[in-house]
Amino acid sequence: MALLAGALSACSDGGGSPSPEPVTTTSAAVASTSAGGSATPAPGASPTSSVGGNAPTWSSGPTSLTRSTSPSPRLVEVRAAHNVEGGLSFDRIVLEFTGGLPGYSARYVQDVVRPGEGSPLALAGQAHFEIVLHPADAHDDAGRSTLRSPVTGGGLPAVRQVAMAGDFEGYVHLGVGLDDVVGYRVTELTAPDRLIFDFAA
Repeated sequence: MALLAGALSACSDGGGSPSPEPVTTTSAAVASTSAGGSATPAPGASPTSSVGGNAPTWSSGPTSLTRSTSPSPRLVEVRAAHNVEGGLSFDRIVLEFTGGLPGYSARYVQDVVRPGEGSPLALAGQAHFEIVLHPADAHDDAGRSTLRSPVTGGGLPAVRQVAMAGDFEGYVHLGVGLDDVVGYRVTELTAPDRLIFDFAA
């Protein structure tokens, strides 16, 4: 078990913009109780809709995708930057992995809870967003962090802070502090393997 904590700085993806793979979303949030923690859904979040074709849907509702991958993908980098594309302004969080992509659940919550501890993660901003990756690790077999750079930063127009909440029993929890509840979308890219979370800004 390894528990990590910190905030993330804004930095550009630099990985180009290939067409994303289709991402399936559902209206059911994936609970993280088996990871030793839980979070209370935020009131007023609208249901999400399924993503069709290559255009991911913007939503403020919960999103989830289940995968079974062995061994677990390892999180190696988290970076964030403000982007403007096609007249659309958004803040992008990029999660980069080795060993494939994990499943995930993502939703707005009242508090992001640290797995194994049950204590809330302090986050900047008026709205809190939880990302749970499974199966996934952010450490190697010796328990050392696999993140290539220090986890630092934040301060974007919508995304005020990104922080590691925990790395516990095959679940990696991240918390995002936002200026307000905004629409978001999830896309997937390969070479390298990345999950991308865009928040309207």
